[in-house]
Amino acid sequence: MARIAIVGGGWGARVQEPTFREAGLEVVRAGRDDWRNVIASREVDLVSIVTPPSEHREMALAALAAGKHVLCEKPTALNAGEAAELVAAAHANRDRITLIDHELRFLPAWREARQRIASDIGRVRYAEVRYSSPARGDRSRGWNWWSDASLGGGIWGAVGSHFVDALRYFGMKPEAAQAALSTVIGERPYEGGTRAVTADDCSSVQLRMRDGAMAILQFSVVSRGPDETSSMTIHGEEGAMRFAGEEVLLSQGGTPFERIAGGPLQDRPGNSHGGAYGTGTLHLAHALKAALVDGDRSALAPAATFEDGLVQQRVLDAARKSSARGGGWVAI
Repeated sequence: MARIAIVGGGWGARVQEPTFREAGLEVVRAGRDDWRNVIASREVDLVSIVTPPSEHREMALAALAAGKHVLCEKPTALNAGEAAELVAAAHANRDRITLIDHELRFLPAWREARQRIASDIGRVRYAEVRYSSPARGDRSRGWNWWSDASLGGGIWGAVGSHFVDALRYFGMKPEAAQAALSTVIGERPYEGGTRAVTADDCSSVQLRMRDGAMAILQFSVVSRGPDETSSMTIHGEEGAMRFAGEEVLLSQGGTPFERIAGGPLQDRPGNSHGGAYGTGTLHLAHALKAALVDGDRSALAPAATFEDGLVQQRVLDAARKSSARGGGWVAI
């Protein structure tokens, strides 16, 4: 039995803990208390870090120093410098599993699409990503770490990181970013008063790829409309492939989109119109069990490594720098 410690609440408690157990992993510790003692415990084989990005570096380094495998929530860290430290630590502990929690890579439909995207749509011209949620549209929702840029809060890091990784997973290689990251709701209730929000809740980003292709990404958590299905569409010379929920759709030669993989979004913890993150977590959990219990490390082949996390972090950093400079292009 592989023994897992989940450090943090939120996603870890709502989704990872029940899903890991469903997959046959033993969750021996969960929560925020005494994380250093949890990481040092001989009862723990793998540490899942589900805390604000400002804590990822310290916790992941401590876990590796204690000889544990590490699954780290995204975004990787606060910046590329911290992410590079994690890569160096992973290289120094090559017998340990060191992954970033980009669970969508494990969706069977995504894995199938990755195998056929080049033959189905040809050379990529551009991609479109859209994510619109009312999750923080209510001004009465209280301030928390997600509202604080210094802690790694904001929609660009929280959701943009997933889609930057997804574009890379399907073969696109960003070389420059142009962005406008904005804060629509500038303050939120906090301890009987209000507190300033410094993190972005609405973001528009363009990425230029090494081969000249473009990606246009739009993110908002302050919609006052319904919680919409997020989508990513990759347009190529011969057609277009769309990812929505657990479905993969294909259009060739101007025909209507038709489903080629996946199915309706399952009713699982962690799934919402924003994506199939809960289903991806279940498939990731099965892969972790195969690697840790059965010794089959190949089961983790789709995973995002710490190296992937560093590249993703460089993209996030470039977009933030672009926005801070007024929206000009910044090399990655």
